[in-house]
Amino acid sequence: MSLLLSIEGPIGVGKTSLTRILEREIGFKGFYELSFKNPYLSRFYNDIERYSFPVQIEFLASRFKQWKRVQNINVDAVCDYFFYKDEIFARMNLKDEDFKLYRRIYNLMLEHIKPPDYIIYLSARPEILLERIKKRGRKYESPITLEYLSKLCNFYDKYLKDYRLSPVLILDVEDFDYVNNERDRMHIINEVRRFTRYYG
Repeated sequence: MSLLLSIEGPIGVGKTSLTRILEREIGFKGFYELSFKNPYLSRFYNDIERYSFPVQIEFLASRFKQWKRVQNINVDAVCDYFFYKDEIFARMNLKDEDFKLYRRIYNLMLEHIKPPDYIIYLSARPEILLERIKKRGRKYESPITLEYLSKLCNFYDKYLKDYRLSPVLILDVEDFDYVNNERDRMHIINEVRRFTRYYG
């Protein structure tokens, strides 16, 4: 029986980096959300109110398409997001009629979606996230503010506090450099192994 693990957390926390590490070190098949392919994303960060609906619907469609494939693959897999995270951003950014329409579409998709077996939720203070975002230097992320990240962290925390579809392991990673520090990397890998009881 194959295992599906999702790595989650706010922007800049290190989801994709950890997914790559688990793919390389443990042997999971890795799947990655290609956020940069969303044509509305750069405009969204500059004008959130105007572009929140189209950016959300584009993400919803692409996540649905990829997750349907991921959930049915017959190998142990790790993904740098989980489908249900889409609702976190929708609750945070959409208003009134836009959110009602979004929910209608989202609920139809849920009929075809399975939750991951496990979720690793990576957390860090918004100030740390902003530093990491600036350091990686993606042009489309440059308008992201500390206020936006603080709000996002709060929405993530609230959503995952009430989430019951998969076991969730919360890891505070703001003091860990699992990309460059082998000790930190092995610590995180061992935490994942213990949580999922996965030993290859």
